[in-house]
Amino acid sequence: MGLYLSNISHRFGTNEVIKNVSAEIPSGQILCLLGPSGCGKTTLLRIAAGLEKLQQGSVRISDKIVAEANTHVPAEKRGVGLMFQDFALFPHLNVRDNVAFGLTELATEEANQRIDQVLERVNMLGQGEAFPHTLSGGQQQRVALARALAPKPAVVLLDEPFSGLDQNMRIQIREETLGILKSSGVATLMVTHNPEEALFMADQMMVMGPDGKILQQGLPNEIYTEPADAYVAKFFGQANSVNGVASGGKLESPLGAIKVPDCEDGCNVEAIIRPAAIILETENDDTPDDKRNRGNLKFEDGVPVEIISARSLGQNTFVRFRVKGAGEDVPDFHCRQRGYFPENPESEVRALVRQNRIFIYHTETST
Repeated sequence: MGLYLSNISHRFGTNEVIKNVSAEIPSGQILCLLGPSGCGKTTLLRIAAGLEKLQQGSVRISDKIVAEANTHVPAEKRGVGLMFQDFALFPHLNVRDNVAFGLTELATEEANQRIDQVLERVNMLGQGEAFPHTLSGGQQQRVALARALAPKPAVVLLDEPFSGLDQNMRIQIREETLGILKSSGVATLMVTHNPEEALFMADQMMVMGPDGKILQQGLPNEIYTEPADAYVAKFFGQANSVNGVASGGKLESPLGAIKVPDCEDGCNVEAIIRPAAIILETENDDTPDDKRNRGNLKFEDGVPVEIISARSLGQNTFVRFRVKGAGEDVPDFHCRQRGYFPENPESEVRALVRQNRIFIYHTETST
C-alpha cells in the first residue's frame, strides 16, 4: 500500500519543470516535497493526482499502475484525497454537502455515517449546516481535510495546506492535521515552500531545486543537519555565505579561519554559516548561561564587530553586524541571539563561530 512515483519528468513546451523524480511513500508515512515557488512541486502533485497527464515515468497507488506511457486512470478513479491551499470548498454547499461530494457511490445511510465520522474526527460535527463563508480559515481547513478523508483514500495529496492561515492558527491546524493523517494510516504527499512546516510534518523529505531536480532526499533531520549542497543549506533560513580559496586546511574569512579539512590547497570553497552558528559576546558576558552558550569558545578568540541593527523577535534577537576593519567589499553578517541583545552595547562585541555548525562545499577548482 502507498504511493510510488518512478522516474517522472515533465515539460511545458521546451521548459523541463520536473527532472527524473522518484519517491516511495508507504501507508502511514508523510513525505514533504520542499522547494521554492515555481519549481514544479505542484505539477508533480497534480501528476500523482491525475489532474495533469503523465509524460514520462510511472505512478503506482498500492499495487495498481495509474499512470505510465499508455495508461491514465482519471483522478476520480485513483483513490486519492486532495487538499489545496485555497481549500476549494463549494460556496453554495454547506459543510455536510461539501464533505459528501466524493461519496456519491455510497448509500445515503452509509454516506451520512461516514460524514459524521470524519466531521467528528476534525472537530466540526456541530457545524454541518454552516456554509463556508461563515467559517474561519481554520474551520474551512478542517472541512477540506474531512472531505479529502471521507472516501477513505489510500493516498492524500496536500498542496501548501497551511499557507492561507495566520501564524497561531497555522500552528494549531498543522498539529491537528498531522495527528489526523497519522491516525488515518494514509500515504501522504505534501508540497510546501516552508521549511519549518516540512520539518514538522515529514517522515521523509525531498528538496527540489528551482530547475525541477531533487537535490536531496531522506530523513528531515538528516537533511537539515547534513545538507547536500549550498542551496539546500541556505533553504532552511537566512544563512551567511563566505567564499574563498583553501590553504593549509583553512579558509581565511572575515570571521576568522574556518577549517576545511577535506579541501586541497587552491580549491575554491563556499562556507555556509547559519545564524545559530554565530555567538555575539561582550566583555561582560561571564554568567554560567553565557559560558554554556559559547562552550569552549573564548571571548578573545572572536573578531571585533560593530552592531548595525538588533531587532527583538521575542525569545531571541535578530542582529545584523559588520566586522570591524573589514573592507567595503565584505558583506554584513547576521545571527540570532538568545533573549534580548542591545543595539548599542556599552562594551566591545566580538563574534564567535561554532566550527561544527559550518557547512563547507567545494566549488570549481582554481587553476
